[in-house]
Amino acid sequence: MLVLLVTLTLTLAGGYVTYDSHVDGAETVTEQQTVGTWTVESGFEHGATVSRDTEVFSAGERLSNRSLYFTTASPELDGTYTVSHDNTEGNAAVTSTNLSLVIRAVEERNGNQVVHWQTRDSLDTLDAVEIADGEAATTTVSVDIPTILNRTEAIQNDLRAAPGQTEVLLVADTTVESSIDGETFTDTRTDRIEIVPGRSVYRVSTTTAGETPYDATEQVTRTIEPTRLELYGGPVLCVFGLFCMAFLGTARWRGWLAVTDRERVRNEFERARNDFDEWISTARIPDADDRTPVPTDSLVDLVDIAIDSDRRVLEDGDQYAVLVDSEIYTYTAPPTVDPLASPSTRDTEPTVEDREGATASLSSLLFTDSTDNADVTHPDENEPSDSNDG
Repeated sequence: MLVLLVTLTLTLAGGYVTYDSHVDGAETVTEQQTVGTWTVESGFEHGATVSRDTEVFSAGERLSNRSLYFTTASPELDGTYTVSHDNTEGNAAVTSTNLSLVIRAVEERNGNQVVHWQTRDSLDTLDAVEIADGEAATTTVSVDIPTILNRTEAIQNDLRAAPGQTEVLLVADTTVESSIDGETFTDTRTDRIEIVPGRSVYRVSTTTAGETPYDATEQVTRTIEPTRLELYGGPVLCVFGLFCMAFLGTARWRGWLAVTDRERVRNEFERARNDFDEWISTARIPDADDRTPVPTDSLVDLVDIAIDSDRRVLEDGDQYAVLVDSEIYTYTAPPTVDPLASPSTRDTEPTVEDREGATASLSSLLFTDSTDNADVTHPDENEPSDSNDG
């Protein structure tokens, strides 16, 4: 049944592939294809110039992109903002940027940021600046840290409170616009420098939007031709499946797949041998002596006798026996069957003479030694003793 299902599946699969490749033919599909890409990138760089000589820094020395600066040595921080773009069609972009200084007091509450107060001052503006493909627009602003500290203290004194933590931000709000294949794209982003001011040192970090790509797409239609495997493999698979099904039908009709009586008997014996393995011991079957041989019809019957009499079944090749008092119960295993033999040969049952011969062979095995011993004649049993010898 399993083989039939497999061949049926192969036939159906081959038929489907054959129909799909030869009848339906080429397949037309519609896909989205990228015709151009526009990429926008922005970023901040920062630095400070040392204003006086110290033991570790010289006046005029430039410090760049550090996480910490010294307020008394380099009080003024410069922030340089850059916007660039790349267009696969070579089109220019137009950008507008507003740079501002934000000072505020913030506090975290229940996972949310609360702004207690805030000031915003515009530092510089880029209005509708055109940027050629592959080029960049740059602007630089400066903030004085001591001035920011003084202003913060003035606000706190005016409010007579200093809630939260003071933040100083250089914020760049930017809009960039360009086109690809007649389609216009607009990029809006906010980048910033974060400053934590102090009388001795101030710390600096940046948060930027990074690189953002925009793809212009269009719908395209293309034809997918059947592959060689589909064109030729499908029919071959279908024919092979039909051939296998025809072969299975012929084999069933001729009886090649039928289980013969000899095979069934042998299979039943092998199953019983495996099931009752714990009751069987491999050993030489002893001579019958005065025991009466009792043949059994199956190994199951022999095992039942062994269980009822609390004995073990002895296995000697194809011969099995159970010794119980004055009886010896016997069984001869059926012969093995060659699965490659012809059905007529596999179905040939052993004749009555064959079975009797098998039983006789076991009886011969059991009684040969004892019979031979009985037939031995001692010389002085048949010859009268000579009373005159002496």
